[in-house]
Formats: sequence, structure tokens, C-alpha cells
Amino acid sequence: MSSAKVVFVSDTHFGLPVDAAERRRRSSFLEFLDSLYGVERLVVAGDLFQFWYDLGTTIPKGYFDLLEGLARLCRAGTAIDYVAGNHDYWRSSFFRDQLGVETHAAGLELRTQSRRILVLHGDGAGPGDHGYKLLKRVLRNPITTHAARLVHPDLLYAIARRMDRASYARTARRPVDGARLDAAARETFDRGFDALVMGHVHTQVHKQLDGGELIVLGDWLDLFSYASLEEGRFQTARWGLE
Repeated sequence: MSSAKVVFVSDTHFGLPVDAAERRRRSSFLEFLDSLYGVERLVVAGDLFQFWYDLGTTIPKGYFDLLEGLARLCRAGTAIDYVAGNHDYWRSSFFRDQLGVETHAAGLELRTQSRRILVLHGDGAGPGDHGYKLLKRVLRNPITTHAARLVHPDLLYAIARRMDRASYARTARRPVDGARLDAAARETFDRGFDALVMGHVHTQVHKQLDGGELIVLGDWLDLFSYASLEEGRFQTARWGLE
């Protein structure tokens, strides 16, 4: 019997090639998945992978352990929702048809445990950053997706890795914009939700604001962090530090 518990995680950023550090991160995440047997729902709030595409009949190799871990959890009765992040939005029906994982392109609205929750990846949330918001619209446009299908997958992956390095060089030292996070949360509360759960920002935040709660999940790169909802109450935690 499943427990009425919802677990949230984001920004695991699993990638290739698989070195020793990547193997440790994967091993800890698979242990984390194994701990969720009997939980009602797992929500992945984006960027499960550093880069993902499944265009037509092609999917990246090298992730069998993670995909099988998710599929096993689904088969055991835990519902899994996977919100698109800025690194893994090029997905077709593979996760739903082959693994049983429901995917969401823009966000996920949850009504559970007397709560109304909005789950976003969080890229572009809040005011400002109009340049990125325009780029996001271009990259997720069906025309862009169709063009990507014409590129050899190895070349597509190489382009994505180069873009990742350039993006990291620009943003790695950028401080967390707390005011922008608060503004995104208040926009969410104005829409009738009482909680915003989001990823993207690689820091862990749990705070009560006027009108609701803001939960920023952190990452599985340095923090190994996640959140849970049980009996209507959010808790944040870090795997291995419980």
C-alpha cells in the first residue's frame, strides 16, 4: 500500500561520459529511488539529464541504470511526473510509453493533501531576463525541434555540451536573486496556488511568504537535496544527511 507522500527532486544533471564522480552520484540517486518504494508520487522538476533528446526512434545511450530505476519504481506503484527543464525539454513519448513516467512541458499543477501546488523547473520564472525568455521560446519551438531531427545525434550532443560550457562560464558565479524568487512565488500565489516548488536554482530554499510557501529544491550535484510533502506539510532534506 502506498503512503500519501509526494517527493520532489530536480537538477540531477546526469551526463556523459560516466566518470568516477558521475558513478557516485548515480549510485546515490538509485539508492534514493529505492527508498521511495511505497511512496504515492515522485515529481522530477526538470534537468534530470545534462542533455536529453528522444527524437523519433533515437534516445541517448548510457542511461540504462537510471531509466530502469525509474521504470521499476513506476511498476511498483509510485506515480512519477517529469517536468521539462532547460537541459531536457526535447522529449517525445518515450518516458510515458516505455517507462510509465508522465512528462509535462510547461509545469505541473498538483491538488493533493488539501494543497494546491505549482511545480515548475524555474528557468525564466519571475520578472526580467527577457533575453533568456526569448531564447527559451526559440529552442522549444516545433520548428527548432524538427530541425534538430535532421542533425546526427552525436553532433547534436557535442553542440549541446559546448553551449553548456559557455552558459556555465556566464552564470556559475552569479548570486542567487532572492527577490526574483519571491516575485515568482507571489505571482504563483496570485493565481490561486498556495505553494511554488521549483528547481533550476542550485540552492535549497524553504520559506513562508504572504500567501503561501516557496520551495526551491537545490540539486544532486553538490547538495543531494530534495523535498517531501506529507500530511500537507513540506519538509526539505539532503540524501545521506537524514
